[in-house]
Amino acid sequence: MNRLNLIKLLFLSSILYYPFSARAQLDAGPNDTINPGVPVTLTATYGELGIPVTIGDDDVEGPFPIGFTFRFFGNMFTEFYIGSNGWISFTYNPNSVGIRNPKAVPTTDPTYPKNVIMGPWVDLFPRISDTYVFYLTTGDTANRILTVMWCQVPMYSNPPSACGDSVTTFQIILHEGTNTIENQILAKESCSNWFNNRATLGLQNSDGTVGFAVPGRNNTSWTAHQEGWLYTPISVDSFQIAPIPFHLQNLIPANKVAYRWYEGSEQISTDQTVTVAPNQTTWYYVYFDLCSGLVLKDSVLIFVSPPIPNAFTPNGDGKNDVFRILGTPPENITQYNFHIYNRWGQMIFNTTDITEGWDGRDKGNYCPAGIYVWEIFYLDSKKVKVTNKGTVMLIR
Repeated sequence: MNRLNLIKLLFLSSILYYPFSARAQLDAGPNDTINPGVPVTLTATYGELGIPVTIGDDDVEGPFPIGFTFRFFGNMFTEFYIGSNGWISFTYNPNSVGIRNPKAVPTTDPTYPKNVIMGPWVDLFPRISDTYVFYLTTGDTANRILTVMWCQVPMYSNPPSACGDSVTTFQIILHEGTNTIENQILAKESCSNWFNNRATLGLQNSDGTVGFAVPGRNNTSWTAHQEGWLYTPISVDSFQIAPIPFHLQNLIPANKVAYRWYEGSEQISTDQTVTVAPNQTTWYYVYFDLCSGLVLKDSVLIFVSPPIPNAFTPNGDGKNDVFRILGTPPENITQYNFHIYNRWGQMIFNTTDITEGWDGRDKGNYCPAGIYVWEIFYLDSKKVKVTNKGTVMLIR
């Protein structure tokens, strides 16, 4: 009996339990409480920055460190290679350079990579002038994860315009300890005029005699959007394959993300960080566009407390001795400037620390009772912006 006939591929229609690391989503930061006009720096965060790989059309690069020891078909590996057409391999085959058309697995064809995971293998066209592939190892010892990501890679076609703007984004993910493998596919578009849209989603061993593919995805025509697959080793040379929830590892391909901040319906910034200084309680919304295909959203509330006090009594009784501006948490108040002026317009106090208040003195000397002018502003790369100003009465 042929060896392949002895290998049973178990396709599970139900979702298997498997260990995931914590996967943070987009985070607009903590809510803040401020006095009117206090500048608050809002920063959106999502995962960790991937390591970019420069790779051209039909190319192979590596080796790169896995970051842990990974078992694949009974063999142990600590390094991997990246093929630009959507695969990683644990051994280098120089004959694979320049090979673009997918084949069904298993294949003993000497030009095809072995010890390979195809996530999927499809003819892609990464231009050497841009970066499309990223990788990163994350997590703690015994539970580390290697993520290799193809982000917004153009699909090859001839002529180039035949497939329009079709791009592909997906991840191959290796789990330490369990030696499980994930394919997370944000988008695998169709390009029917090139290899009849064929692609392979699967893996094969070191000599190409044993291979497994997702049913219906073995060198066939298919498309996919927001789907996941899990490969679980059940022996040295067999795997279970099961559908799992779509969920990209939170890897940041730096050149292919975009941020959009909104105050209500008005867009106020396209930077990751924005400074705001509301005079009334306001919701801010941030959108994060990943690889031009996945949009995440989060919001943050800046609560504006009652008006700034208009008088204080620095008499040492422990009550209302300091004229102070409110802003919490203080680490978000990073561009804050606070000045006090006397009746002649001379600045007698200034600070950039929201926790520091004015105690009614100028260079250590007690200031006389009377009315003083205060001003809050912030300084960004474009201008100085005054956000609030008023007067306070010093009472002796």
